[in-house]
Amino acid sequence: MEFLLNIIERTGAKTVGWWNASYGVLRFMTEVLSTVANPSAWNRATLDTIVKQIYFTAVQILHVYLIYVTAISWVIITITLSTARNVGLFDAATEMIIRVLLLELLPFLTALLIALRSGSAINTEVALMKVNNELDALSHCKVDPMQFEFLPRIAGGVASVIGLTVTGSVLTIILAYLSIYGLSVTGLSSFSATISSVFSFGVLLGLGLKCAFFGLAVTTLPMAAGLETPKKLFMVPVSVLRGMMRVFLALVLIEVLSLALKYI
Repeated sequence: MEFLLNIIERTGAKTVGWWNASYGVLRFMTEVLSTVANPSAWNRATLDTIVKQIYFTAVQILHVYLIYVTAISWVIITITLSTARNVGLFDAATEMIIRVLLLELLPFLTALLIALRSGSAINTEVALMKVNNELDALSHCKVDPMQFEFLPRIAGGVASVIGLTVTGSVLTIILAYLSIYGLSVTGLSSFSATISSVFSFGVLLGLGLKCAFFGLAVTTLPMAAGLETPKKLFMVPVSVLRGMMRVFLALVLIEVLSLALKYI
């Protein structure tokens, strides 16, 4: 009987903890949306901070990102072309490369890279600000942390995911063309027609929304986890671990929902 009670108690505690965490994230997202809708929040100071955040999140890692995309794209393109040639589907290889790499794999890997580099840093920074009472000090000085600390990071994260995905997609398209046709321009019309047939307005809209949701996930979830941190320094690593686990699960969920909406 005692064993059963312990199971019920642990299950209840986990359920309550999950509910509190979900409620905290939803409340934080509500505050974010209300701040975004407030025209006064978009002043010069906020925009300057957003530009700096984009520089730190995307521009500083651009060279690493391009190498990262080149290596992954080249491997996937080579495998796809080789497999398509072996099974007699080489004519469909271009469309397969575009759908697999540009629409699915590249946005996910871009968001994952930004989460590992910037999401964890944001989580740590917010948790330390919470532990050291810096957020309370900002509020006491009539400085809104949402407007000057959180909103720029969120906007910068979303813009970075979208910008890097577009950059990586252009590079992948170039690599795909060179892998299929080499330096010849004879296949340009056929290649362009295939790209146009894949990237309809609905597909582009869905891709943009997915990248935007990825950007929101890699910024808002670490911030929400940081704000939940108890005011004890040793809890900061626990907060970062919790936040990054939530980010990974959210990215997978967004990708699965995207695939389900398109192919099921």
